[in-house]
Amino acid sequence: MLSLAGRFLIALWHVVGLALLALLAVEFAVEGWRRANRWLRYRRAAGRDSAALADAHGGADWAHRYFNEFRRGVRIDWKPYVEWWQRPFRGDYLTLDARGLRPTPGEDTAEPLAVRILCFGGSTMMGMGARDAATIPAALSRRLGELGHAAAVTNYGQLGHNLTQETITLQQLLKSGERIDIAIFYDGANEMACAEQTGRADGMFNEARRRAEFNLLHPQRHGALVAAALISALPRTVRRLRRLTGAELRGPFPHPAVDLLQIDPAALARDVVALYVANLRLIRSLAAEYRFRPLFFWQPVITTKRVKSADEQRWEADYTHQPELRRTLYAAIVAARKADSGLGAATDAFDFSGLFDAVAEPIYIDLYHLSEAGNETVAEAMLPAVMAAVEAIVKRDGAGV
Repeated sequence: MLSLAGRFLIALWHVVGLALLALLAVEFAVEGWRRANRWLRYRRAAGRDSAALADAHGGADWAHRYFNEFRRGVRIDWKPYVEWWQRPFRGDYLTLDARGLRPTPGEDTAEPLAVRILCFGGSTMMGMGARDAATIPAALSRRLGELGHAAAVTNYGQLGHNLTQETITLQQLLKSGERIDIAIFYDGANEMACAEQTGRADGMFNEARRRAEFNLLHPQRHGALVAAALISALPRTVRRLRRLTGAELRGPFPHPAVDLLQIDPAALARDVVALYVANLRLIRSLAAEYRFRPLFFWQPVITTKRVKSADEQRWEADYTHQPELRRTLYAAIVAARKADSGLGAATDAFDFSGLFDAVAEPIYIDLYHLSEAGNETVAEAMLPAVMAAVEAIVKRDGAGV
């Protein structure tokens, strides 16, 4: 005959155990079924990537396989000073070499005296959505070769990096003795996106997360670490508790994104452009000291494209509940960049913000990234300035001959 303590434990299990089983079912059974269903339909644990379905691909067969590969294999690691850096990866459509860089045709086989061109930017320069041979640096390298210019082009594009991070990367390369003849910077979209996300100029992607994660392994933050683990392990339950109790239950995690209604778009736009110009001054100072030529290209953005396909209209409203306010902010930043007299008079700075404004066919495969044809168009637009810089370097140093 069971003792009183035994009967109590059985009753406790009936209450606590069943509650635990219900909790596990809520947290894992639903998502497990969704993953199994997606695997049966697509042979992968996630549904088809929307970027792979973009009409700008023109129905290309490789797009689905490319994005399967990208989502499965592309990862980043922490790196001093610049926060993160791409991890090496080799796939059928996308390669990141031992340096964490996309390969560029001819870089490894270029003559020692070939003009050294380093291309900096975020994922648009890195070539997200494009195969290895169809990134902007790859297209530039191919076109320079076709025109008889001996150049070694290196793609330093990194997912999510903005011009401040690129400036630091440039500084680190120069300190290490890297030879640079021409440095190309392709920016604007990440400056705009980070301003939208943080509500201020010169912010970084997911900056609030990095702040929340800081020193989580330090003894003083053990409580925050435990809270983060529980909230991460039981996100559905925590969401329901938030709704039922009204409590934040956020642990160390950041609060929701900035409300753009609380932001003065014109003032923020001026700050974004002022800090962009400040980075140009720093890079130009380094260029004068280390004898390389910088070229700065402000990239196009989907919000200014006048004729948008059905997909492009959807991309424009991605990752925001305030698409109109995004358009207002981005338009203000583009206008501030155009109004800056120093940028307007600069011979090394080029405004590509309107490059696709009048293009009717689809160009964008998501909110920021271009199709391979779009990359080709950007490279072709860069080509006159790049060729002029290459010819000046050859004339000065006899390089590339």
